[in-house]
Amino acid sequence: MSTLDDRPGAALVESAGGTDVLRLLQELPDAVVVVNASGDLVWGNTTAEHVFGTTNSAAAGLSGLDFVHPEDLPFVLLSLESIQAKEVGAPIEVRLRAPTGWRLMELVGSPVPWMGEGAVLLSLRDLTERRRFEVSHNRDARFRAVIQNAAVVTMLVAPDGTVLSCSGALARMLGHDPELLEGRPLVNLVTGDDRQAVMGALVRAGHSGESASPVTVTVGLSKKGQSHPIPFELSIVNLVEDPTVGGYVVTGHDVTDRKRLEDELSFQAFHDSLTGLGNRALFLNRLGHSLAKAERDNSRIAALFLDMDGLKSANDHLGHAAGDWLLQEVAKVLVGCIRRSDTAARLGGDEFGVIVEDFTYPREVEVLADRILEACRRPFTIGIQTLSGTVSIGFAFSRPGISVDVLMSNADRAMYAAKYHGKDRHERFEPAMLEADERVG
Repeated sequence: MSTLDDRPGAALVESAGGTDVLRLLQELPDAVVVVNASGDLVWGNTTAEHVFGTTNSAAAGLSGLDFVHPEDLPFVLLSLESIQAKEVGAPIEVRLRAPTGWRLMELVGSPVPWMGEGAVLLSLRDLTERRRFEVSHNRDARFRAVIQNAAVVTMLVAPDGTVLSCSGALARMLGHDPELLEGRPLVNLVTGDDRQAVMGALVRAGHSGESASPVTVTVGLSKKGQSHPIPFELSIVNLVEDPTVGGYVVTGHDVTDRKRLEDELSFQAFHDSLTGLGNRALFLNRLGHSLAKAERDNSRIAALFLDMDGLKSANDHLGHAAGDWLLQEVAKVLVGCIRRSDTAARLGGDEFGVIVEDFTYPREVEVLADRILEACRRPFTIGIQTLSGTVSIGFAFSRPGISVDVLMSNADRAMYAAKYHGKDRHERFEPAMLEADERVG
């Protein structure tokens, strides 16, 4: 575009309506430009210069289409073509390039054949700030009704993590006044342990592009009047570069039922369904962690291997239902004998295991084994039948560098020694037991 005073476009505008019309167009708060049939800029007012950050002379020879977002270009070309058959074209919304980034503009065109065949006058109104306000305040009634009554919390969050606006679902689902959260950090809504996770998710979302998949994170959100957090899955979409949003759109839905199901499946994966005790997988996992901790603390742990003496007889004479009941009773005995810091598990069949930590003297482990033996000697009565619940126990102590497999093998050898010496007793693993195995082998 050449200067407004001396270029042909300005002369044409002035000749059509006089100096007053030219001055009026110059003073309009909306940008006004004229493009020819090829889309080249012919004339523009002062507001257009301010909006696009260029002088008329610097823009001379440029195509107006170069300012259109590539994704919007096909739509603009069709609109310009259709305008030729109308007095005024229908308003359209497009993204146009400006010094501050893409701006959302409402574009209304009308043909001006007196400025050349195919010439079009375009009025451009910047909608960016208004649309941001509408998005953040949900001014459209229907959209607001959907958002406010949806089963998800919707928030607009600034790049620094400040909540700009949030839906009414926040009050309905968590009991918080949305206005009290707006203007404050999103992490204020998150329980302490999960705040770092939310901050990390926002950082990851910031590093992703607009076309990237949403960043999701499951955290506990505080509910007014309730001490324990509510599990929510937050989905963060990066729309910082979108001129109508300028931030992250964060949606969250209550995943209490899903979390409960996950916990149930996890429990089932690591617990024995009959007795409720941990299973072999859980036992071996915790034994590994206990050994690692003992190495760090320069302490010792003990592993107990228990085998029931009378389960086969109960199954053979009274059926497996009686045997299952006996297993459950012995499991209860173990839970009642061990300390809170110990771990009891059913390893399979008629075998149980116990991990003992935090003891000072080996005698403490022997006392525990005696206590279990004594409790299992009481009569177990089902109907009119009395069943034997006695067990044989072998136990072994850890030493530096010992593995889970070796410790379990040592406890197992000690248990078989207890069986060999009469059952209903305990034996401590001794290296001589290995020598005996080697002689037998």
